[in-house]
Amino acid sequence: MKENQVKVCQVLHGIVGGGSEQVVLNYCSRMSDIHFDLLYQYEPNLQILERFNEAGFNCIQIPDKVHHPIKHLWSIFRIFRNGHYAVVHSHLDWFLNAYVMLFAWLAGVPKRIAHHHQAYHLTNPLMKLLCAMLRIPNKVFSTHWLACGKDAAENGWGKRTVANGKVTILPNAIDPERFKFDEVARKRIREQYGIAEDDFVMGHVGRFFSQKNHTFLVDIFAELCKGHPNSKLLMLGDGPLQKEIRQKVESLGLSNKVVFVGLQKDPAPFYSAMDVFCFPSLWEGLGIVLVEAQCSGLPCISSLAIPDEAKVSENFYQIGCGCIGEWAKKINDIFERRGKRNSIVPLEYDIRELYGRLENIYLNS
Repeated sequence: MKENQVKVCQVLHGIVGGGSEQVVLNYCSRMSDIHFDLLYQYEPNLQILERFNEAGFNCIQIPDKVHHPIKHLWSIFRIFRNGHYAVVHSHLDWFLNAYVMLFAWLAGVPKRIAHHHQAYHLTNPLMKLLCAMLRIPNKVFSTHWLACGKDAAENGWGKRTVANGKVTILPNAIDPERFKFDEVARKRIREQYGIAEDDFVMGHVGRFFSQKNHTFLVDIFAELCKGHPNSKLLMLGDGPLQKEIRQKVESLGLSNKVVFVGLQKDPAPFYSAMDVFCFPSLWEGLGIVLVEAQCSGLPCISSLAIPDEAKVSENFYQIGCGCIGEWAKKINDIFERRGKRNSIVPLEYDIRELYGRLENIYLNS
């Protein structure tokens, strides 16, 4: 650590390849005047952990809240109290940010940032009440309220708070240069995974959790294969439901058409290998992978749960998750008119233009 560097502590659930982790990396790896500690709970993916280490983060694993709740809380408070931090920035679900903000306040941390990355659609009245109640201490003990988009902001902080301009929208920005379409990468990835040059590749990037709706994704692909037998499904990510999805693929007789590539340290080349990107999530705060895919010039189809801010190109379509046939029809339309890929540079998500907003909060405001 350099002398007189500002110290910031980032708090994440884990280092497993999630979107919030990527946001932290994208923004903070550009800030040379700040020292970052990062607290995480669960066993990390070593590839992603390596990326944080390479970016200069001091990564600290603490006991997880499920199996060791008392040790978890004590570790957080002790680290905040002894860390001499100017800022604590928490990226947990908004109702869990509350206890992190409380301990940061008790430890005397002057800037306490609660960041909301999801837009949940709660239907259970008790859960709605609980979350509304927990929103209060979250506001009381934090000094800065952040969200990745309008939907996530309203979900996390309330519509009136957003309308009053009290929430800072910090987009899930990326480096567009990394995700430009690359013909060389396309050939290399396809050769590496046994995908023929004339195969039509449907792609997805996301952890194997119920939120990402992989079961529906496989059903869409099965329907697509009826009319286009030379299609392939390329899936990046890992997670607890991967075994279940593999079994489903096998039961449908699609094992030779579906490619599981696992979590990748650098997903950028894989977008070049795809022909269409499908993202049928049940909820999202934004969906940073959709922005990455559009930067690569990919036609993208998402569920209606995706916020409007995710659209950064004219090749973006939204369909409800109630009809597999509609998804297959749209993919077929894309198949029929596929042509040259044109990469785009969405200025509203360009990290080179946006990282200064967060840096300014850390250093000045």
